Amino acid sequence: MVGFAFWNRRVFWISVSLLGLFGFATEAAAQQALNKTVKVTFSFFVPADCADRSTNRYARDVTQEIYVSTKGRLFAKLAASAGRASAGRMVEPSRSGQFRLAGNQIVGVFVQASGAVQETITFDSSYQSCTAELLQGSEAGKTFSWVNLVGVKCNATGKGTFSNVACSVQQGNAFAN
Repeated sequence: MVGFAFWNRRVFWISVSLLGLFGFATEAAAQQALNKTVKVTFSFFVPADCADRSTNRYARDVTQEIYVSTKGRLFAKLAASAGRASAGRMVEPSRSGQFRLAGNQIVGVFVQASGAVQETITFDSSYQSCTAELLQGSEAGKTFSWVNLVGVKCNATGKGTFSNVACSVQQGNAFAN
């Protein structure tokens, strides 16, 4: 029993040490992201039948600008267009639960009528460039659905595809200009 207690204590202290190292690395990484604006653009197309008896024929072209303030708060400006419809909005920190800073990544989740899109923006080691990865998902057995830019609910008839994904980083607050 003494050997077991010693082993548990050793594992505990190794775990605590590793957590401390990872916590420090995450904090240091987050510091490098401060006062930077990230711009992500992409197109997202989902074949779908809509409630107004139309079919979805247009990809949604999305532009996002995310500013990480000097205090680590995230501000976002989001814009989308599809066909002749368009929408945009600003997201302030108190409402930007969609985005969070996690080490060298910004992670965003966009909940839809049924399902969600997750976005992961990863900074390079110098925080001068980035990549963006987007995933569409829905609950097992449920159809991915969303409200389009003209306010009509659409239900996917096939898998969504992301294209033309681009990510860039600029120093400073792009919203201040």
